[in-house]
Amino acid sequence: MIRLISDRRILNLSLATCVTLGITACLPSKVMALITGFTDVYSTSNWTLTNSNADGTIDDSNATTVYLSGGNNGSGSNGTTDWTISIDSTRAGMLAFDWIYSTLDTEGDDTAGYLLNNIFYQLAASEGEASTSPVTVAVNSGDIFGFRVQTLQNNGGAGVFNVNNFQAQPVPYEFSPTLGLVMIFGLNGVYWQWRKLQSKSRVNEVLK
Repeated sequence: MIRLISDRRILNLSLATCVTLGITACLPSKVMALITGFTDVYSTSNWTLTNSNADGTIDDSNATTVYLSGGNNGSGSNGTTDWTISIDSTRAGMLAFDWIYSTLDTEGDDTAGYLLNNIFYQLAASEGEASTSPVTVAVNSGDIFGFRVQTLQNNGGAGVFNVNNFQAQPVPYEFSPTLGLVMIFGLNGVYWQWRKLQSKSRVNEVLK
């Protein structure tokens, strides 16, 4: 009788544990905290500078603001300077930023803006232009996001794109409900296999 009660308690505990773990697996994790500046998963070390017929640079010494300078190599032909980051599940969500643009070149010869999957969205072309409200961009896992300064002639002075007040609100990662069901039945199956081994062990002891 005592053993039966004990077995029932173990069974109830096992089922309760499996159900709890399964429900937990079905629920979304907590909302990820807002990232301010080029920190955390958006740290400057995770970005890549790429020049195409350009000698542009990135000043990312301050995580709160970065300065992307375009090409000015004197080649007389166009070029691009990109600073990009790959979006994974920890970075997917909404991005927002302000910007200021400066250039000594002829208006329109150097332009700047942001990139999303190699599509260039121009924001600036003239000296002293600046955002009047934050630019917002939705990014998904698998995307490539970044900033670009492009030049038509690579002379006359480099365009400089200052990005500041960068913020990222990643979306929470959600476990699959299927995973929850697998955990419920899988853990319960493990328990019953353990029960069978225990029963065989008791039978062998009696036969001895």
